[in-house]
Amino acid sequence: MKCLCLEPWLHRLRSNDKLYYPIYAKCVELDIPVWIHSSINYVPQLTMDFGRPTYLDEVAGHFPELRIIAGHGGWPWVNEMVALLWRHPNVYTDISAIRPKYIGTPGTGWEPLLRYGNNIIQNKILFGTAWPAQQFKSSIEEIKALPLKEEVKRKWLGENAQELLRL
Repeated sequence: MKCLCLEPWLHRLRSNDKLYYPIYAKCVELDIPVWIHSSINYVPQLTMDFGRPTYLDEVAGHFPELRIIAGHGGWPWVNEMVALLWRHPNVYTDISAIRPKYIGTPGTGWEPLLRYGNNIIQNKILFGTAWPAQQFKSSIEEIKALPLKEEVKRKWLGENAQELLRL
């Protein structure tokens, strides 16, 4: 299995910076997905918007054959992430580095992902832990406890990844 991992905030770039376009084109050529950090970074010296999901809108439009995994669910811009997933067939997100129980906790900002992830974008959400940040067993148990349809839980926990990664 192959996948390219990009963390634009480490380069002090946004994901739609044209410096990345040759990399995206190469991923299309090699038929490999790209995982792009698409959430807050916690470095106080850097602007936190380097990870905004909205920057991937342009990338997904310019590279419709590029399989994009927008990493970490987009928090605190979850509404942007949901719109991005709904709008582009080639964009997915993972919930790595997030305790799944918080996705089901009112007031955390994850409500749109839970609501739309149970229906219209259910095929776009991938399980991940960013281990050792999150433990596998407890993360799986927390997903199973979410108020999701059973078929959606199966998709989140592996079926979506199998399809995306062509396994």
